[in-house]
Amino acid sequence: MPTTNRVLLVLGGTLAAILSLAILFSPAAFYAGYGIEVDGMTNLLNELKAPALVILALGAIQGLGALQIRHHHLGIGAGILLYMGFGLSRLVAMMTDGPPAHALIAVTASELVIGLLFVLAYWRLKRSKAG
Repeated sequence: MPTTNRVLLVLGGTLAAILSLAILFSPAAFYAGYGIEVDGMTNLLNELKAPALVILALGAIQGLGALQIRHHHLGIGAGILLYMGFGLSRLVAMMTDGPPAHALIAVTASELVIGLLFVLAYWRLKRSKAG
């Protein structure tokens, strides 16, 4: 397994774990950084927390891919799904709803960059197997 892929998997998995735990257990502080007020908004909190364990699971799969070569492709796939999925969804939201706060635009860019790094890692794996 290339070292760059292992670093990417550790980075992606760690980031996913931190974000999911912040969303689950400290949502007011987490979302305040984006100018979103969630205190006392039970329905909104429920909706925002819904994907948190999915994010955590995808991060754990990335971590597993970094630790065990036989799960390497699975980890790369989880990274693509997580980061490209969120990044592209945010782009659709911007096109349909208009631009959000600058911090959320930065998050979108970060997700897309990380997602594209996972796509590149996948492409390189496919090329190395073909050649």
